[in-house]
Amino acid sequence: MGRGTKQAASQAESGIRPLTLRFDNAEVEAQYQASRAESDLRQARLSIGVSIILNAGFAPLDYLVLTENIALALTLRVGVATLVFATLLGLSTLRYFKSRLAWLAGSAILAFTLAYAAMNAVSNSPDVYLSGYVLVILFLLVFVPIGFVKASAISWFCTIIFAAVIPFTRNIDLGSLLTIYSQFVAANLMGMFALYWMERLHRLAFVNLQAIADERSRYRALLTRILPASIVERLEGGEGGIADDHAETTVLFTDIVGFTEISTRCQPAAMVAFLNKVFGRYDELVARHGVEKIKTIGDAYMVAGGLPEPRADHAEAVADLALDMMAETARLESPDGRPVQIRIGIDTGPLTAGVIGESRFLYDLWGDTVNTASRMESQGAPGRVQVSDAVYRRLSAKYRFERLGEIDVKGKGSMATWNLVARLSERP
Repeated sequence: MGRGTKQAASQAESGIRPLTLRFDNAEVEAQYQASRAESDLRQARLSIGVSIILNAGFAPLDYLVLTENIALALTLRVGVATLVFATLLGLSTLRYFKSRLAWLAGSAILAFTLAYAAMNAVSNSPDVYLSGYVLVILFLLVFVPIGFVKASAISWFCTIIFAAVIPFTRNIDLGSLLTIYSQFVAANLMGMFALYWMERLHRLAFVNLQAIADERSRYRALLTRILPASIVERLEGGEGGIADDHAETTVLFTDIVGFTEISTRCQPAAMVAFLNKVFGRYDELVARHGVEKIKTIGDAYMVAGGLPEPRADHAEAVADLALDMMAETARLESPDGRPVQIRIGIDTGPLTAGVIGESRFLYDLWGDTVNTASRMESQGAPGRVQVSDAVYRRLSAKYRFERLGEIDVKGKGSMATWNLVARLSERP
């Protein structure tokens, strides 16, 4: 057992009351009861059904053992008791009684007790039904799911009733009576001991499962900060080697102009706080526009639209994001109080996206579209959103652009590029 598991188990045990086995935290207790409700209801119904079968199953033995009052004994066992149990079983299907298992179980055991006490009164053998009642006690404590405290209380209450009937219904010497009583006490104590540890283990298992669920939620939350949610679901489903081709996507790169010079003028802690502030604002914008943050490298920030889930307006979403990033950055200052500028580059087209890494996952993109978007950013002007001709052709009906003409793009040759200015619906 690991250190974390031992600590969780220790905390769980300290939160359980030793006598009642209830959780100190009322909310946790309610969650535990809710988690057990359906299974306890099924087990309660099963226990009543088993009681009907066992009760009727002993009728042939009554017929063979008893020599007098046979008809009365069989009527009590097969008729009255079975009718009571069947009625309780039917009541367990009603909404009102579903949350009152202790009442149903207590009624069933009380019916057993009264039936056995009556049959004991009419039998002609001093030990008939006494050992059978011990089975009733153990059955209640071990099998009926109503909890340690309630089951113990019902068991002792019914035992006292049954024990009190014995000396009034037959002549029995003190030694035999004490022997019977000691058997009843021993059966109650053994059943309570077994039930106590069974319920305690159930509660500890519940706490451990809750801790595992919490850890899984934290792990998933951390993973979704690194990977898109749909990719996380595929990984959790056992899918490996994730690599998808996307025919229609838009990629954006941005970096901070003069970041190296800024970092030489400022303390490292101030630079980290600065980047956290800038990227935090960008993260909010990314979420607002429904696109996917891919990664950051130093002061560079990479975004893609149209993946991992396709969307028809991926180019528009990324273009709107770029304009908002420019506006947001204009409101920021570097740690030394100077204005901040960024460059943004965008391209649209096909690419491949997939998960790389075993211990540290990374959702990354490959393809000519990625390379072109990177070139648009690195060769762009400060404070401008430079886009490829593919982006212009796609968005020219909705956005205003400034033509830059043909420029030589590293690795691509001569390309027509444009500066994205604003939406056509916005004033210059």
